[in-house]
Amino acid sequence: MAGTALPPEEFSGLIGQPVLALAVHPAVFPRLRVMSAGRQRVVSDGLRGRGPALGWHEGWLHGWAGTAEARVFLAYEPSAEQLALMLWEDGRPSLFIPPRWAPWPEALRLPLRGFNPELEAQLRWGA
Repeated sequence: MAGTALPPEEFSGLIGQPVLALAVHPAVFPRLRVMSAGRQRVVSDGLRGRGPALGWHEGWLHGWAGTAEARVFLAYEPSAEQLALMLWEDGRPSLFIPPRWAPWPEALRLPLRGFNPELEAQLRWGA
């Protein structure tokens, strides 16, 4: 497990699971549902696709999955109850949370490389 601290006990069992396990967690699901409004079906289908197991990096649980139609990156920081979400469709991003123009957490720079290496140069990075 990368990062400086271990995840809270409530989330430690998610490491190594598919990203869908994070999406349906009671602390994440209600936020994800609201944030993906209008795109819920595409996000849901993407999260059920193939991808690497959930990881832990600098206080964030993160993972991604996808199908031929869409890929979804999902990350959650339990200590701040902060969610990050990106939906990638038709070769381009179609949903950013935080918004594309807002700074993304620096801790997600490395995890996002596995999702799409080009994003590092396209996003703004913050604390």
